[in-house]
Amino acid sequence: MQKQELEPIQERAIEMLLIHGSYVRVADELKINRTTLWNWRQQPEFQRAFNEARQNIAEKFRDLMQLTSARAVKCLIDLIESDPLDVPSGVKYAAAAKLLDLRVKMIELESIEALQAEVIELKAMVNPPRRGLKSV
Repeated sequence: MQKQELEPIQERAIEMLLIHGSYVRVADELKINRTTLWNWRQQPEFQRAFNEARQNIAEKFRDLMQLTSARAVKCLIDLIESDPLDVPSGVKYAAAAKLLDLRVKMIELESIEALQAEVIELKAMVNPPRRGLKSV
């Protein structure tokens, strides 16, 4: 089955939906009926393109957050290690508290990941693959 390409106005609608999220606003700005926009959203090709665009944005955001979070942590460390005459103790305290909070969240995530792995292992023990049948 051949994929249908979206019309430029549909591509613009996807961009605007991802930015604004409002059908009313997008329809008004594109000067189309809201029902038309709703109908587009029901089309598999529009849904696929919308989901793909949303996923691309999420991936770019994750990449940006990884880059900026490393810089932010370095900034907090620099504040903590700075000369007491240059940075007030309250600022240092806030930076240290934030770093500790981030560390606690990292430990919590590591615990969750370990629990997820344990659940997967337990499921495999309870429901072992049957002989002669392929495991899915």
